[in-house]
Amino acid sequence: MNVVFGASDTGKSYIVKATSYMMGARTKLPKIDESNGYDAAWLGLVLPSGREVTLYRSTKGGGMRLHEGLVTAAAKKTGTVLATTDNKKDETVSHFLLDQIGLADKLIVRNGNADKEKLSIRLLAPLFLIEEDLIINGRSPILYSQQHTEVTFEKNLFRLLLTGQDDSGVETVMSSQSRTVAMTAKVEILDELIGQIDEQLGEDEIDRADLQKQIDDVDASLASLHETMQRAQNNIDELVAERRAKADKKAEYNARLTELDVTLDRFASLDAVYRSDIARLEALEEGGFILSAMSGQDCAVCGAPSSAQRHNHAADEIERSHAAAAAEARKIEREQRDLARTVISLTAEAGGLRSAITELDRDIVGIERSIAETRPKEAAARNDYEEFFSKKSDLEMTSSLLARRDGLVVKKSQVETKPPAKKPEDKMPVGIDGPTAYAFGKTVRQVLQTWGFPRASEAQFDLTTSDVTIGGKERSASGKGVKAILHAAVNVALLLYCRERDLPHPGFIVLDTPLLTYREPLNSKHGDLSADEVEILKTGLATRFYDHLASLKDIAQFVVIENKDVPDDVAVPMPVATFTANPDSGRYGFFPIGKVG
Repeated sequence: MNVVFGASDTGKSYIVKATSYMMGARTKLPKIDESNGYDAAWLGLVLPSGREVTLYRSTKGGGMRLHEGLVTAAAKKTGTVLATTDNKKDETVSHFLLDQIGLADKLIVRNGNADKEKLSIRLLAPLFLIEEDLIINGRSPILYSQQHTEVTFEKNLFRLLLTGQDDSGVETVMSSQSRTVAMTAKVEILDELIGQIDEQLGEDEIDRADLQKQIDDVDASLASLHETMQRAQNNIDELVAERRAKADKKAEYNARLTELDVTLDRFASLDAVYRSDIARLEALEEGGFILSAMSGQDCAVCGAPSSAQRHNHAADEIERSHAAAAAEARKIEREQRDLARTVISLTAEAGGLRSAITELDRDIVGIERSIAETRPKEAAARNDYEEFFSKKSDLEMTSSLLARRDGLVVKKSQVETKPPAKKPEDKMPVGIDGPTAYAFGKTVRQVLQTWGFPRASEAQFDLTTSDVTIGGKERSASGKGVKAILHAAVNVALLLYCRERDLPHPGFIVLDTPLLTYREPLNSKHGDLSADEVEILKTGLATRFYDHLASLKDIAQFVVIENKDVPDDVAVPMPVATFTANPDSGRYGFFPIGKVG
């Protein structure tokens, strides 16, 4: 528990702005004379893990540096650089801080179309860094931006804190405006496509029934032509096959005829050999006969008697030679007769083959004549088929274009048809539900009861206004001091609710002037006290307020900025930083070296 107490214009509210700035706020620090001379700010943090770090940032803005430990000075360009703006990477101060408390990368729906935004520390900050103008206005502590366009996001952020569930699983839908733009664009595209089809179809009106009849007639003609063409082709195929068979047979006969001619030539040569052998044997036979006859007679040449002749061949030997020659001659004659019979047979076969080949040639010529007569018929049928097929393609193209045009017209009608209005039950729920609101309202009631707030038992959290009501009376209808107390009660209750359920929370709260009720009316810019403020002023709420926050030291840190000192009867002494606004007494204000007096 820490209290900053002091007079006006001493920089108390600057503390809240500076703390927000050091957590990556986009707005720059306020320009005041007292800040002259300061070029940077340091913010020390004790993280949930117990790790101590210090954030550094120039007063001119820009990025930040993270230093280990609690320091107030460090060498330049040391530490880890952290960006302050959204970055695709995780090197931002927002991601670092949210990661430490368990809220990094949480997505929150921000409108009825379920567009999502990643949670950042600056969007969470108004729930634990409460500036004076926020704490006393009539707006809900949950709807801190006071912007109607942010209501959905802020309610859903509150739900994230109370339930721990973000909206990452919600599907984004198209807004009505985006849907209208998309519809217009689709209609234009569809009209363009329909126009292109109309150009292809031409200006003449097409009778769909007649078109279908033409297609049917063409199909019938194609079927008949296909049958005719198939018959002609089958006839040609049969003739070609027959011609091929006869050509193969002719080739076979020619090969056999060639073989026979070669054989007959060889047999003719053999017959000549036979004749030569027979002539030779006949000569031997005749010579043997003569020698046999001349055996034992005087030599016909020299006249020498047989007794004087040197070569005396016996008559029987000559006789045997004569008989052998005669026998060999008879054998060759038999072979010659067999050869003659074979030659006659082969010659007859050759003659038959020549006749068969001549017949095959006549058949082949006839077949080729038939093929030549059939081909024009098949070609004519094929040409007619191709013409009808081309006509059918044109007719089918026209039919396809008509069908496509019909489809585009239907699609255009569907696009132009407005979707049915969403039923209440179809709308995406925003914020917390009734049971959660009741449970949170119970925590708020317990806080107010602890503080001794009048009629605290009648406190509830209203879902319609996202704010506290007392006995049905809205917080916005109360005086400024009561608004401030109730606002602070919501902030403290949020912390307690999260701690009791082990849900993420930054772990500290800065409250600027929560006890505005205890102001001095004559010296305060906020004027006289309202009736409900007077009622609270008569209670000991301020003492109980401080005692309660001090009792929570083990679960959170509180910094209370006030214009009035801490009551003397608080149970536990607490650090109080007093800004005197007096250059001669104590600390003048937040900026010791700034302008004083």
